[in-house]
This record gives sequence, C-alpha cells and structure tokens, in this order.
Amino acid sequence: MSFRFRFLSDKRAVIAIIIGAILAIVAYFVVRPIDRTISYVVFGVALILFVYACVMDIADDLEPATKPTPKPVVKDVPEPEEEEEHAEEYVPEVEAPAAELSKLPIETIEGIGEVYGKELKAAGIATVADLMVADVDKVAEVTDVNIEQAKRWIAMSRFAWLDEVSEEDAEAIVFATGITDLKTLARANAQDIYTKIQAALDEGDVRVPAGYKFDVDTIQTWIDAAKRLT
Repeated sequence: MSFRFRFLSDKRAVIAIIIGAILAIVAYFVVRPIDRTISYVVFGVALILFVYACVMDIADDLEPATKPTPKPVVKDVPEPEEEEEHAEEYVPEVEAPAAELSKLPIETIEGIGEVYGKELKAAGIATVADLMVADVDKVAEVTDVNIEQAKRWIAMSRFAWLDEVSEEDAEAIVFATGITDLKTLARANAQDIYTKIQAALDEGDVRVPAGYKFDVDTIQTWIDAAKRLT
C-alpha cells in the first residue's frame, strides 16, 4: 500500500513551527550574547517544537493513496422464459371429399380459424356455401380484415370442395395466380400456374406445411377438374 504526505497540513504543527522559529531566533540573537547556557535551553525548546510539529503533521497526513475497490454486486438475473410455440389455426378435416358446399364448415378455408370462424358464424356465414355468396364488405367488416383478404377467402371457397384441390392448393391458386373462379382455372396453363406458385413461395407470399410440394402434373389435375365442372 502506498501513502501520500502533505507537509504542514495540521494547524497545531504550523503553530509549533512558528513558535519554535521565534524561540530559535531569540535564543541565537538575543539570549546568546547575554548567557550562552540559557540560549542553549531556549534553542532546545525550539528544537522540541520543530520535532513536535513534524510528528503531528506526519500522524495526521499519512493517508492511504488507494482504497480497496469494492467487489461489484451481481444481482440475480432471471432466465428468459421460453416462448411458447405458435399454435396453428384450427382447421377441421372434411370427412367427405367433394361434399356438398352446405356441409363444409367455414373453417375449411385456409386462414379462417376458430376466431374468424366464430365471428362469421355469428353473422350467419357458417359454411363454404354461405361464404361463396357472401358480400365481401360484410365479411371484411365482421372479421375486421381488409377487403382484399375477404375477397381471397371468398375466392378460395370456390375451390375448397374439389377432390383435387386441398386448402393449401386453393390458397396457392388465389394468392399466387389471382385466379378466383373455376372458369378461369379451366382455361389456365399448368406450367404458368406452377411458375407463379414457385415464385410466390420464394417470396413468402404463399406458405405451405414443410414438405408440401407442387408439380405441373398435379396442377393439371386442378385444371381438368375445373373443365369438368364448367
């Protein structure tokens, strides 16, 4: 440990120095010519005062130059909670493929889960058949979505009941190609549809479950099914 010394920082030491200096001067210049022995005594007293001053100043002014650095207090930091996995929207399975539109629940449409389904049912739009003839403004207002989203749901309802077209397929047709009815699908080219769907997948405009694949042959079955019904 190092120390720092501040000379004459104590007032008592300063006074002792002054008195000692005066006594030394008096002893040498005043008393010495008269009586040398007495001058030695006075000078001794002055010397004692000098020593006293030095001792007092050193005792008061020896201070630690550095103070021990306190250890930082480390507070317990709670571990971050694990985020819950995003739950997929509920989409009920269609028990009978190509079922009557009036039997297909509204949640069959990709993107309409329990929340939207409940709101639509409360407004009297309970099945795919109801959605197909629903007013787009009403669908948007009831579910609090924009008009474009409401239009897509209605468009997807026109494909959802076909054996050849799944919910994911219907979403891809509408979002990637802009096709909204069977007649337009019947006149489309399979390769063109495939190219547009792949581009939409790459851009993230269309999302499908992991491992879900599209190919030209499958898309051709959509077109053929649309031709049979138009």
